[in-house]
Amino acid sequence: MFTVREATQADLPAICRLGEEVNSIHHAAFPNVFAGPGAPDRDAAHWSNSIGKPDATTLVAEEGGAVVAFVTLAVVTETHSLLQPARVGRVGSIGVTASRRNQGLGKELMRQAHTWLLSNGAGEVRLNVWTFNSGALQLYRELGYEVRSMQLARSLSE
Repeated sequence: MFTVREATQADLPAICRLGEEVNSIHHAAFPNVFAGPGAPDRDAAHWSNSIGKPDATTLVAEEGGAVVAFVTLAVVTETHSLLQPARVGRVGSIGVTASRRNQGLGKELMRQAHTWLLSNGAGEVRLNVWTFNSGALQLYRELGYEVRSMQLARSLSE
């Protein structure tokens, strides 16, 4: 059984390890976009930005004393002259260690992320997902997410 809690700086090595697992999946799909394997602490500054901030946090799922999943969250107020102002939650990254995927852990982590975002003033939650990531797409569909926009890309060197 696992428990979910807010991360501390002491969790940073485990988050970096899980982040590397997630990044390796993305690198395999788009090596021209995502960095290859790196030093264990290469992305520590990136992951540290979402730990213990007033408007951002990282939730971790812990099992037997080990961090087996994480999700980074932030609450932002978006304003633009063309859009309605909105206070929204943003999911930055979610990662579940390979041995625990497809067992409901990601779904529970996202449910608790929704609770944190709501309690911190977000009216809705938004995230980006890469189209190759069918497992993540399925999870988000099951949680009621809808496609609102699509980002397209094309190499200019062709």
